[in-house]
Amino acid sequence: MCTWHTGRSDLYILQPEVSLRYLITLFCKTHSLPDIQAKTSGPEGSFFYVWERSFLSWFFDFILYFLYYELMNIFESIKNEFRIPDAYENWSGYRKALTDIIVSHAEKAATDCSAGGSRSATILGAGPCNDIDLYRIHETYEKITLIDVDSTGMEAALERYGLGHFPQVKVKPVSLTGLTDDLTERFFNRLYMYLVEKGRTLTEADFQERTLMEFKAVEDRLYKSIGDFSEILPEAGYDTIIAAGLHSQLWSVLSYSWHILAGNVSEQLLDGYPVDPEPLHDRIKELDDDMVPLLNEAILRSATGRVILASEYDTDNPVEGAWQCVNHIRSRQRAQAFSLTETTLEWPFSPVQNRKYVMLVQDVVLR
Repeated sequence: MCTWHTGRSDLYILQPEVSLRYLITLFCKTHSLPDIQAKTSGPEGSFFYVWERSFLSWFFDFILYFLYYELMNIFESIKNEFRIPDAYENWSGYRKALTDIIVSHAEKAATDCSAGGSRSATILGAGPCNDIDLYRIHETYEKITLIDVDSTGMEAALERYGLGHFPQVKVKPVSLTGLTDDLTERFFNRLYMYLVEKGRTLTEADFQERTLMEFKAVEDRLYKSIGDFSEILPEAGYDTIIAAGLHSQLWSVLSYSWHILAGNVSEQLLDGYPVDPEPLHDRIKELDDDMVPLLNEAILRSATGRVILASEYDTDNPVEGAWQCVNHIRSRQRAQAFSLTETTLEWPFSPVQNRKYVMLVQDVVLR
């Protein structure tokens, strides 16, 4: 589902000889300040020499702090790229259709099941709930839990639907895979600082090798077993679990941040020669092949009644992550683990860009 972007030119990849003079010049040029002479004028050991060296040391620390601050701003801007303008308005028809399916299934489940006990639901990857009518879900279930690494988006959902002061609606700002914002930001920052260190000596092979090394460090921190999900998705913890457009977005911010760096490497260091994305894409596919079934099994174990998954569905151009989800659920159904009903909806993802997806809604009945 993610579109890879390159060509961003607001990152500075420095020369391998990163002199104090160069950093000061870069800082002043970037912020339209008069240049500051980086050389000391007094003889070594003199008062002026010591004073100037102390000042330059302080200024150097300030610039490094500033560059770190700039990195934080860049990463925040990357995350903001995933906030889709006018999504709530543009997705109104899709939101109603998807919510209709969820609500009708919940009503049927209530009729089929014996009375007693509160019915609970969790929405995985909830974000701002532009694709699910949270208020209607609130009217149907007695307890609701929103789970997403995007705490800002979930708080916005509570405000939009007027549920901020309802104690039966809980928010859990956690990762569903072990990939936290801090871990993604670390991946980006370490790669960026590697580029700063290598400068013009960098080759595409260097960048690819370092990319895979940093990605391996990320993989080592991810969930590896069903037990790793226990705190987020406890066994028999919810009556219904809902996830719409989740599986295609598990690594989207990390992938997007890499493509920004790759675009700058191409533009600034490789004379426009594009960096091959396939080595990283292949590793992400391998990760999805392992992680998506593992996540689905944790979801199936945590739900007692129903699981409703909506995934981008295109047999000609499969969407990474979504494709593994669809196939895993179908393979489990063929093993007669549960009953499965499938419905398709059109998701007008971005009318301005004429981007839309066919969403396959897989309704899993566990009872």
